[in-house]
Amino acid sequence: MTTHRIESLSDCIFAFSMTLLVMTFTFPGAGSQDEGEVIRVFLKEIAKFDRFVLAFALLAILWITHHQQFHHIRRTDRRFLWIQIAILMFIVMVPFTAAWMTAYSHLHITNLIFDVNLLVLGLLFLLSWFYATHGMRLVDENIDRKIVVRGAARSLITCIVALLAIATSFYHPGWSNYAFILTPLLLFLKTFRDTGEKRGPSRAHD
Repeated sequence: MTTHRIESLSDCIFAFSMTLLVMTFTFPGAGSQDEGEVIRVFLKEIAKFDRFVLAFALLAILWITHHQQFHHIRRTDRRFLWIQIAILMFIVMVPFTAAWMTAYSHLHITNLIFDVNLLVLGLLFLLSWFYATHGMRLVDENIDRKIVVRGAARSLITCIVALLAIATSFYHPGWSNYAFILTPLLLFLKTFRDTGEKRGPSRAHD
């Protein structure tokens, strides 16, 4: 089977989930005429903006990872489709767990649920890539081994950072989700290093 249908569905689910993140914000009733009250609510909601940006960035990173995987995945089968369905189910959960975490950021359980949500997604992306590349099941037989390793490393970064966030939630619940700031930083450093490795041999050859 081709991958076009699952890619289309995935793009829609990611877009829908990223849009739903704005539901973490609230506003005063439409009948309110008190400008001071509106300003107070606005300032209170601005305090949530950092977590909105964080959750949006994490979903964007996961979408990029999904796109990078399907750049090399040429076909699919029934088991792989169910793995993708599981990924999309937990993607849809992110706006809910993010909203709960934002509303009760001082509680351990709300931060833990958000962190576990991201951990499960990291593991599912790792499973997806392992299933597709094991025995070159769903990828080209001549795929570079370095590409396979790099693809696994991207998902492992999400898993490791999520485990760090879970551990932090037991000691400083309000700060645990900020551990995910490491995800884009580590991915950027990894990309920068991979780019340097690619340029190295060409320069030596020149």
